[in-house]
Amino acid sequence: MKTLLISATLLALAGASAVSAQPAERLSDAQFVKAARCKGLAKADGVDTKAVDAVLKANKRGRADWIIDKAMNAQDDAQVEARKADDTRKAELIAERNGACQAYGVVG
Repeated sequence: MKTLLISATLLALAGASAVSAQPAERLSDAQFVKAARCKGLAKADGVDTKAVDAVLKANKRGRADWIIDKAMNAQDDAQVEARKADDTRKAELIAERNGACQAYGVVG
């Protein structure tokens, strides 16, 4: 009986690790562009971008060149917008970074 319990526990643990090792669902083109924008917002404020960098890298392969260009433009535009924003707009951008951008790994 003890052997059966140990075997069942090991199988459950192996199943749990297999599930967690599977990659997250691929981002849509719109989500990819949004993640790049979030990276720009984070970079403008000096926030760590390692997690969103990993998301973008994992989702870049097989992406159409024009989508990658659009994403890079969104990133650059977000950085410029954040740096030039007045106090009201800056607060809105920080709220975006700390809210919607968390889905892509940005932690403000």
